[in-house]
Amino acid sequence: MDASDTRLVIIILDQGVESDVMAVMAEMGLEHFTKFDNVSGAGETGRREGDPVWPGLNTVLFVVMPVSQVEPLVDRCHAVRDSYPITPGMKFIILPAQML
Repeated sequence: MDASDTRLVIIILDQGVESDVMAVMAEMGLEHFTKFDNVSGAGETGRREGDPVWPGLNTVLFVVMPVSQVEPLVDRCHAVRDSYPITPGMKFIILPAQML
């Protein structure tokens, strides 16, 4: 695959929704990914430092996928995010990717 039909999707998400996002990816047949656990940071939904002052941590996923699957993934993950009574943090960064 070259960069015209492939994307690197970086998903930064609250650890609390990780299992739901992983389930969406499995349902879509997206079996290959790189995962970074226990990631701290600050974003629109607040700080995540994993301590009593700033509880919670993030997970970061790198997923290379066909461009045709990007929008369905984002839509399904947003539906998961929107199903929670308190909206968890979840952001997508989408870049062209070329597998070598």
